[in-house]
Amino acid sequence: MKQRIQRMFPALLLLLGVLSSCDRHRQIPVPYVYVNYTVYLNNPSNYPLQVPGNYLILPDLGNHGIILYRRTIGEPDDFVAFDLTCTNEPLDECVLSMDSTGFYLECPCCGSRFSVWDGMVVKGPSRWPLLQYQTAYNGTTVRIYN
Repeated sequence: MKQRIQRMFPALLLLLGVLSSCDRHRQIPVPYVYVNYTVYLNNPSNYPLQVPGNYLILPDLGNHGIILYRRTIGEPDDFVAFDLTCTNEPLDECVLSMDSTGFYLECPCCGSRFSVWDGMVVKGPSRWPLLQYQTAYNGTTVRIYN
């Protein structure tokens, strides 16, 4: 009997590890919306995106709009795009907005705060990061897609 328990012990540990990590890998609770949009940086209204730290709000994309944020110049991940839906109550009509520092997106309903750099939660009650879209930058355009 003791040998049988000793043989089962590693399998039980593996099972416990898998079950305990399930919550960390759950999908962000924001509804899927198809996105495939191109931003033309040569368009005069988009000139601010040529400087890191600037952003563009695209209110008609995603769930409650998308923010396109310029992080750097000359890196593969110069741009990031996040859905402006709070992950705390994604079905509410609350739309995230940039705070006065330009570093955080805030939810007017629950007070959650997210980093515009990587979409991570800085202040709760939200437990999930922002829904991030893929970006592809070729020097003159940025494509936002999923």
